Amino acid sequence: MRANIFSSRDRRRLERAAALYLLACYRSRTAARATEFASTILWTQPYLSRFVAAVTGLSVRNYLRRRQLAYAAYLLRATPMSNREVALASAFGTVATFYRCFLDAYGKTPGAYRREVMKCDTVKEIVEIEMILARPTRRSHEM
Repeated sequence: MRANIFSSRDRRRLERAAALYLLACYRSRTAARATEFASTILWTQPYLSRFVAAVTGLSVRNYLRRRQLAYAAYLLRATPMSNREVALASAFGTVATFYRCFLDAYGKTPGAYRREVMKCDTVKEIVEIEMILARPTRRSHEM
């Protein structure tokens, strides 16, 4: 078995480069592409493919896609953006691609994911509020 020649520093460099590249894609609302990522960091496509595979065990496309999906899930949880806006804001290029990838990764559509997350968050908030209200305060014991 071949020893991994890449260190945690290499992983951090890759994560930072991917974060900066995807941030540029998010800002310009353009699709993220492996070839464009390679040219952005001034590497050849074959070298980037070998590097990402060795460091993460994923292809460049799947590595970028995972990061995009995590960002899209965050947007669905934290913003009132429509699913179409989330698809474009998370650099998927088309809404159809976003839906297909999201369904493959999370096992549900973006709308179903949002409804489920919002339902859980609302229930959690209600339980927390009820616990606070049910807890006796110091003042109530003093009176």
